[in-house]
Amino acid sequence: MDKMTGSEFYDYVVRTFKRTDKSSEVYDAITDTILDMCERMEFEDTKVEAYTVSGISALGDYKLDLPDNFGRLIGDVRWSDGEDSFTLVKLSKQKFNEQFPGHDGTDPIDGEPANYCVFGNQILLGPVPDNTTYEYQIDYSTFPADAVTSSTSEVLFSDKARECVKFGSLARLYEVMENFDMAERYRGKFENELGQFVAREKLNTRAPFAVKQVNI
Repeated sequence: MDKMTGSEFYDYVVRTFKRTDKSSEVYDAITDTILDMCERMEFEDTKVEAYTVSGISALGDYKLDLPDNFGRLIGDVRWSDGEDSFTLVKLSKQKFNEQFPGHDGTDPIDGEPANYCVFGNQILLGPVPDNTTYEYQIDYSTFPADAVTSSTSEVLFSDKARECVKFGSLARLYEVMENFDMAERYRGKFENELGQFVAREKLNTRAPFAVKQVNI
């Protein structure tokens, strides 16, 4: 099944919701449901593999801007010198400041990057990179950058879990309408469908388990 457009998914929800005078609320509910799903799980549709960041263009710079649709990191940041690839160790912002106190000073510690932290929608590198040719890679899951509208070309998850998105949308809509019994009913359906969707994703991405044979 192909992904549905925004207007198609709106019609799909309204066939159950019935109200045609709440289009703004319907689109808001669809958007919020998708954001909720992205917050809870790194689904395959939201993953970006080995995104290469080449934002260090001048010596002394140590900050990489994260993409606009960035949700959360999957694994750690890696960097490459053109031949070998290395994994950086993640630090909290406090630990990063303690370990690299002079980053914004006139004589910062420079060298091959060994650590990083995420702060202010940026990746901070430490030590300050001593070369502008290093490449930096991250794997991350995305959050939708735009709200779902009638002109949306593809509604996320509408090909693999459209009932899940519909049930979550209906739960939100009935909550707004103060029909709390219906809201609770569809919230239960949403949670059930979401649990099944998550289980499928984990099964598809789980590494095979091999039993080691021991000769006695």
